[in-house]
Amino acid sequence: MTARLPIFVLVFCLVLIASPSRAVDFQDLPEIPLSSQRDDLSLLGRSSFLVDPEGVLSLDAALRSDGWEPATEASRKRGLTSAKFWMRFAVVNDTAVPRELVVTHDVGRLTDFAIFTISPDGQVDRTAFDAMQAYEDRPLAYAGAAVAFTVLAGERREVVARFGNDHAIPIHLNLMLWSERGFEHHSVTSTAFFVFWIGCLATAASFWLLYGIFMRQARMVVYAVYMSAVASTYVIFSGVGLQLLFPGNSWLQHLGFDWSVFMLTAAAYEFVRRHLDLERLHPRHNIVLRVAVGFYATAALLALPAQAPVIETPLTFFALMTMPFHLTWLSWIAWRSDGLKYASWMAFGWGLVSLSTLLTASVTAYFVPYLAISHIILVRLVFIGIVIESLLLSASLAQWLRGQEVRRIAAETAASRDSLTGLLNRRGFEAHVHHLKRTGLWPGKLWLVLIDLDRFKDINDTYSHAAGDGVLTHFASMLRREFRANDVTARFGGEEFILLFEAETEEAARSAADRVRQRFADTPTRYDGFKIGHTLSAGLVRVGNSPDEDEATLIAMADAALYAAKKAGRNQVRAYSDLDEIEGQGQPTPGKVVDLTSLSSAAKARS
Repeated sequence: MTARLPIFVLVFCLVLIASPSRAVDFQDLPEIPLSSQRDDLSLLGRSSFLVDPEGVLSLDAALRSDGWEPATEASRKRGLTSAKFWMRFAVVNDTAVPRELVVTHDVGRLTDFAIFTISPDGQVDRTAFDAMQAYEDRPLAYAGAAVAFTVLAGERREVVARFGNDHAIPIHLNLMLWSERGFEHHSVTSTAFFVFWIGCLATAASFWLLYGIFMRQARMVVYAVYMSAVASTYVIFSGVGLQLLFPGNSWLQHLGFDWSVFMLTAAAYEFVRRHLDLERLHPRHNIVLRVAVGFYATAALLALPAQAPVIETPLTFFALMTMPFHLTWLSWIAWRSDGLKYASWMAFGWGLVSLSTLLTASVTAYFVPYLAISHIILVRLVFIGIVIESLLLSASLAQWLRGQEVRRIAAETAASRDSLTGLLNRRGFEAHVHHLKRTGLWPGKLWLVLIDLDRFKDINDTYSHAAGDGVLTHFASMLRREFRANDVTARFGGEEFILLFEAETEEAARSAADRVRQRFADTPTRYDGFKIGHTLSAGLVRVGNSPDEDEATLIAMADAALYAAKKAGRNQVRAYSDLDEIEGQGQPTPGKVVDLTSLSSAAKARS
């Protein structure tokens, strides 16, 4: 028996070699009845698949292969690969009319996508999708990989699909079978989805570009370039460009979106570098980002003429996998360590993109069999995430602009305020007068009072200049208590102050000024254990009494009344109307230029 064993083995091998290969019997495939078919149907669970790692199998060789496996949800994701894949299924037209069906794959730029339909008599019909064919010349008005075939009434057809790419890309097995009506609806809704969101990005990019140009803010222009590059990427990736913008331009169609990914990466790095002020806060990070900007900008320019997907695709994958995480980290540092509050929006925005990128890598580039998210749903989720991220970056810019405005207002306020007393200074007073004139409130019922503290030099000489400063701040506090918020109180220089307020009559205006005089005389300033007594003199004039309603003329008139009060013994209020003639001065002449800077020295001379 042992001696006969080799003979049996030899005979068995000869039988195997001599026997013709048996074609795969499709009768065991589950049939898809068209009478109950949905408008869209996934072929997972209704088909078998075969992996062709070298991409060399013919249809006959593929059908004779024993490597076919059920196509299920668990086998959907095939990772990053350049292998070819075969899928087979059967359809039965159990209706009374011919039915047109469409098979699609949502990776739109496949270099190989063909459908073989096998009739019951063995006849094979082949229809292929050509990704390089101009959109306007395609048999189907669809930007992605799609092939149509017809099944006659009462006919059963076996269908074999072959698809793959010449260079490695993330790929999956989720072919879709569409009815004619379902395919048209899918094409329209898919295009409308991307057009809407791309339009949002383009509109926002246009806004920030124009705003940045007019405001001369480079960071806004760079941000607009980033958003434009994102929009361009999805214009090409989604096929909207093929359908609406350049349906007959084969060069743009073949260009791909790698160049726009490089451009958006360069723009993102440059925007973050400028917006987070890395040159000042983190010089080393600034150098790294400058290098990254130069590298990706050069890659974008070279990708336009080169069109080398074997090199560009891995670099695109690397950029999309590293850039969001890097920028999230830098934004977090700027927010938490550097105290840039507007960087919080950037940290959340780039963090969202990082999560979506990680999800994309998990379900496309790597084999995660039980994460059941279709490619098109994933693409849409990622796209929405990028749009939300763009809105968050816009919020960051808006908060930065708000901070700039607050600082500008604070600087203007500081420039118009006296640093010692907190009252308006001369510049602030003149700005307020200009505002009153512009709003039509000048002259109205306004009265102007020019005040000079009596013998202020003696206070400085007796108690020190610090004590004099205490007297000035004491008087400023008193003015704030005595007058309303909309009244004007200003330190005009040295110990000289100006009041501008409304009063119905001269008596009421004189009473207000005299009340200040009396209270100042009755409340000495306490300083370093001393009670410093003091008085003031004031000159009063009605704004409407000025011949030309000019504030310089009014101040000269009030100064004349003040001079009279000083001459009469100080510690009193005189109105300009009290003066029959101004001793030592001529009447102010309408239109005459008055030197306001001389008033302070005049006040010192009076003291």
